[in-house]
Amino acid sequence: LTPYSGLSGELHPFASLLITFLIFVTGFIMVNSIAAKIFGRNKFQPQGKHIYITGGSKGTGKEVAKLLASKGAHVTIIARGEKELNEALEEIKNAARNRDDYESLIFNAISADISKKDDSIRALNEASEKHSGRAPDVVICCAGISIPRVFIEQPIQEFENTMQINYFGALYTTHEAVKRMAQQGVKGKIVFVSSVAAFVGFMGYASYSPSKIALRSLAECLRHELILYDIGVHCYFPGTIDSLSYQEEMKTKPKITKELEGDDLISPEQAAKALYKGLCKGQFFITSDIIGDAFRAATLGIVESNNAIVDSFLSGILWTVSKPARWFADKMVRDHRAEYP
Repeated sequence: LTPYSGLSGELHPFASLLITFLIFVTGFIMVNSIAAKIFGRNKFQPQGKHIYITGGSKGTGKEVAKLLASKGAHVTIIARGEKELNEALEEIKNAARNRDDYESLIFNAISADISKKDDSIRALNEASEKHSGRAPDVVICCAGISIPRVFIEQPIQEFENTMQINYFGALYTTHEAVKRMAQQGVKGKIVFVSSVAAFVGFMGYASYSPSKIALRSLAECLRHELILYDIGVHCYFPGTIDSLSYQEEMKTKPKITKELEGDDLISPEQAAKALYKGLCKGQFFITSDIIGDAFRAATLGIVESNNAIVDSFLSGILWTVSKPARWFADKMVRDHRAEYP
């Protein structure tokens, strides 16, 4: 459809209306963004809060820990490897060292396997001991794994391990932490780190995507239920993060999956900043880029929107491009049939 009608050079009425609408929407988004920056209330103040981070020894978890430490938070990180934990702990301390209140801040690193319920409880006990038995103010579940493979070539054990770490690891920690928060009257926050893969499934992620979708569903249930105790819940859906874990998953990732994903990566530092920004805005569903934001907007269900007009615009764009995008993705798989007899 051309915006001009034949030789007259005048705008077609429909095109004129469409252009006017797009100008209005673009202007509204710009004004809304500026207003949010100027007048928006910061809904997350980490200073003086005890923040408990699973998977905090590397990648996004470590960068979140460093960022929050620099904002004056008491930080506890949980992971299995003691060497990585100790190295990360020094980085976290260094991130806060220039603060005037540095000497009053408490930093802790605990070795535990969060995929085991007893270990999760023990880690929370140890973390709380340094805070007079008080439950953490904020729990951020960052621990996770991804082992992408062709479905029929992937051992069932890898499906079980992925779900055990990504979903049950977060569940064990959250269940115990929320009980303590409710009993002690701690009006805290629970933050789940899911993935854009929870919005869209494609080849190679049959073991990973379901575990991240499960986190989204858990977050939705708890967001509603924990209103009882004034405990906030957030779920983060970052894009592909350039980390050591990513380098490992590239070793098993199918060729088609690599082609579909491309090489548009974000750094762990960028991922941490996007999460922090979303928490400050009080967003329930948080994303790290415009693609993730479009998927979020298009798959909200009855979840609270971050911005009704912007989300309607984004979901409309995704709806428009989704069919050709899906056709292209399906064609890529069909083109590789000969490689999978």
